[in-house]
Amino acid sequence: MSVASHATQSAAHLSLFHPGFGEKLKLAREALGLTSADVAAKLKLAARQIEAIESEDLSHLPGEVFTRGFVRNYARLVELDPEQLIVPVDIHAVVSETVTAPSEGLIFASPGLRRWVLLPLLALGFFVVLVALLYYWLRQGEDALVSERMEPVPTARTPVGSPPPPAPPARLPPPAAPDSLAPSEMAPAMPASALPAPTRIPAPASSAPAAAAKAASPLNQAAPDAAVLAGKGHTLRFVPGLDAWIQVVDGQGKRYSRLVTAGSVETFSGEPPFSLVVGEAAQVQLSYDGHHIDLTPYIGQKVARLTLE
Repeated sequence: MSVASHATQSAAHLSLFHPGFGEKLKLAREALGLTSADVAAKLKLAARQIEAIESEDLSHLPGEVFTRGFVRNYARLVELDPEQLIVPVDIHAVVSETVTAPSEGLIFASPGLRRWVLLPLLALGFFVVLVALLYYWLRQGEDALVSERMEPVPTARTPVGSPPPPAPPARLPPPAAPDSLAPSEMAPAMPASALPAPTRIPAPASSAPAAAAKAASPLNQAAPDAAVLAGKGHTLRFVPGLDAWIQVVDGQGKRYSRLVTAGSVETFSGEPPFSLVVGEAAQVQLSYDGHHIDLTPYIGQKVARLTLE
């Protein structure tokens, strides 16, 4: 196949997806700590096909139906909504445009000529209906064609029976004064590689409401249109500098995960302890009840894992 043919096929495939779908899949994969080889093994695909999807170079992938199926199952594997990546196809519009044919100017000189004109038209109409039905059947079955090759999606939830960390988690005593909090007191100074399990950090003392309000004030003014999840209790606030994957599970089992765009503000309210997984953690600012949390000690391969109490 020539270079021009590859470019034409890739452009046709890209029209099936929203712009930037490959980068979103890659960010979500990295947030879950998966490599392209891991994804290829789970989806039963070649690693070069996963790399082609992430780089949006679809010229080496099979037909449109299979390509859409690969992207759909990849999105489900990394816990993204496939409908936000794949452009929907209007079947009725395709059938309507194909069936419509101009009838003006047709002259039927004799019954024999009329018969020879009508028969091809009827055959064409039957063929169009058959193609529409076949397309609908393929559309309904594309998930089944590819999902049979998948294994169960691994969950990012930390097991209840996971082994304890080698060192006991540091707990902060109640602050003596509102201004006495420092970043070194709020996070243990240990490298991320020494954390086999999420580190647990106690909640800021409720006896210092003035300090909490003072620390939360700049964040409240940063983004008035921040997405806030309804709930009562302690509050987490995320301000990413880059697109970042965030997952929160509170003490009542309420789970929240999504890809947060750079510059936006995400707020989560619930009951501690909170189990956090934060992608691109070096670029994310986190506050807990108005107190800044330094994620640097908990970062491993761009992902921070910790527990706030």
